[in-house]
Amino acid sequence: MGVLQSHNAERVFSPARMIWRGAWVAGLFCFTLLTIGCGQNAPSGNINERVIEPKRLAAFESNDLLVLRPVSPSISVPAADFMSVNGAVATPALFKDRWTLFYIGYTFCPDVCPTELTALAGLLPKLQKSLPDVQWQIVFLSVDPERDTPKRIAEYVHYFDPKFLGITGARAMIDKVTQPLKAGYRVSPHAPGDNIYEIDHDTAYRLISPEGKMVAILPSPHDPAAMDQALVRFFKEVVQ
Repeated sequence: MGVLQSHNAERVFSPARMIWRGAWVAGLFCFTLLTIGCGQNAPSGNINERVIEPKRLAAFESNDLLVLRPVSPSISVPAADFMSVNGAVATPALFKDRWTLFYIGYTFCPDVCPTELTALAGLLPKLQKSLPDVQWQIVFLSVDPERDTPKRIAEYVHYFDPKFLGITGARAMIDKVTQPLKAGYRVSPHAPGDNIYEIDHDTAYRLISPEGKMVAILPSPHDPAAMDQALVRFFKEVVQ
């Protein structure tokens, strides 16, 4: 009789034990998935510190490639040393904890640079309103270090917006950064010491992530309203 009671007791309590064990196993399984897999698809942390998940970047399809083109795989900005009016700056630390729109040019540019910097000055307040949690930075790299001093560059970019950062550096440092980003430029032939020459250069804006990687290109011509809409969608689908 005692054996029968023991057997019946086991039958009475086994469903609860099975439920508890099932829940425990399911919980462990979910935790494991989140740790090694599922968590990779769910961005976390401050948006200004976020690492872009390659699969989300690769899956993004731009509505208009004339406005924004994703760069997949992303391209790391090489380590390089530059100068600003406030002193030395270096990549990739320059991009840490912020999102950067990166543009190359030179202060003696007769028309293209003023047009593109004016568009950036119109875009920045739109982005600050549309994406208020994003810390934005506009960086202008002069590819004309022979004529553009840090002081001259700062005065130039601050005419368009006091928040813009102007930098330049040795030719080797400039090329080290511009070549992998495919930000091409060409200095017209001129005699040594000649200060009258032109430079043809790329006019696209490059979106650099806080981890120092180029993740998108915004080609010219630049429409601030269209770029704002494209970047809002990019952040919604790739970053947030």
